[in-house]
Amino acid sequence: MNINFNNKNFLSEVESFTKNNLIRKSDLQKLIELSVSSRKETELEELSFTAKYICGMIRVLKHAPGIPEAQNINQVKEDINLNLKKAIEQLREIITSDAQLKNYFEETYLSLTSENLINLNQLLSDLESVKKYINYLKRLS
Repeated sequence: MNINFNNKNFLSEVESFTKNNLIRKSDLQKLIELSVSSRKETELEELSFTAKYICGMIRVLKHAPGIPEAQNINQVKEDINLNLKKAIEQLREIITSDAQLKNYFEETYLSLTSENLINLNQLLSDLESVKKYINYLKRLS
């Protein structure tokens, strides 16, 4: 099934479905628009999958101290780190064709500062919501 990222209401539908407001909605919209114009919708969907995985692993890590069965915390941390690098590369692949947007994303999300890590985490959380909505649309078809 092809997801219609070009739908102007797509992100509003994501918010309605997940019952969560997107934190980085305007930047996510820019990312979606660039993905559509450069025919990188597949890459965007792959990035949303990676984001959902990372967010899930972060939840596991946060709850691990209260779970006696949680054995391999270091492996979870390594997995998060590896997938964060993957998500950053996927994001860079999408934004590579727009120099202005690339510079903005590098300054806001991808340079190594604590503020940018928070920004990136928020963007990944929004992308997780996108993936949940995509999964819902796929189940409908």
